[in-house]
Amino acid sequence: MASLFPQKGLKKQPKAFWLVFFTLFCLLLLGFYLALRFGAIAYSTQDLWTTLQEPFRQNALSDVIIDLRLPRVIAAALVGAAMASSGAIMQGVTKNPIADPGLLGINAGAGLALILTYAFWGSIPYLGLILVCLLGSLLATFLVFGLAYQRQKGFPPLRLLLAGVMVASFFTALGQAITLAFNLSTRVIGWQAGGLAATNWSMLGIIAPLILLGLVLAQLQAHQLNILSLDGQLAQALGQSSQKVRLRALATVLLLSATAVSLVGAIAFVGLIIPHAIASLVKKDYRQLLPLTALAGAVFLIWVDLVCRLIQAPKETPISAVISLVGLPCFLWLVRRERL
Repeated sequence: MASLFPQKGLKKQPKAFWLVFFTLFCLLLLGFYLALRFGAIAYSTQDLWTTLQEPFRQNALSDVIIDLRLPRVIAAALVGAAMASSGAIMQGVTKNPIADPGLLGINAGAGLALILTYAFWGSIPYLGLILVCLLGSLLATFLVFGLAYQRQKGFPPLRLLLAGVMVASFFTALGQAITLAFNLSTRVIGWQAGGLAATNWSMLGIIAPLILLGLVLAQLQAHQLNILSLDGQLAQALGQSSQKVRLRALATVLLLSATAVSLVGAIAFVGLIIPHAIASLVKKDYRQLLPLTALAGAVFLIWVDLVCRLIQAPKETPISAVISLVGLPCFLWLVRRERL
């Protein structure tokens, strides 16, 4: 008697997972190597190897590679993983293929909170800055989901997108008004353009544990996200409390997004294009999708940051501009494909 499930297709999935994983891991290592070697000044492989063998040696080479480039490339990997993972989770929670923290106003909420902090309190410790961004993101999320929710349909994709655009536009306009009123342009413009140039080991020591915690929490929720992606009645029959799962997943998204935004600035599209790219290569099982998405996000942002440093070296191109060149066509293609 023939099996109801094609064994051939099932055997291919693990191979696809490991092939994608191995490819991404090689690109990650290559990205690390190139990011440490090249920039305003290019060093040889021997210089790089010698410096990494004696990282605490005080010289000009160590100052550039260890104190400037290494924390920057690690931060790029963490931020890319955080943004991509938060996008994948949000798409699963809302069942919206174009959900992304940037497009749904979460980044704008963090930005407005950051501007208000600069206006009324001035400089605060970096950990306080992350908490402020988290509160701003939380406010934006409540507004977007509150405006988009319909009792019968839940969160329709187009309605959610329009609510996100509206909230993001309002928060951005309000932030610009406060920036002009308090003469904060020089402090805010770098954050608005996005970038990792100011990253140092102190900032990384705060942000790395938070992002790693968020990534672990995301992976722990993978099984529940798989159930959540099923029909609502079927998920309920399997004993899942969908509302609690959504709240936990959304809390994880806020932690990852706010932490990443507080470091790199207002960047969209990473959480949109990376999950779709990975989903086209492996089956939609969040136990596979989330780790590959995090790895792909890390690879993507490392390479984008490297391009930003090399296009006009020694000057830097805003990272948001390069990402938008890639992300906007992908976004338009997704909108057309989903017929929103």
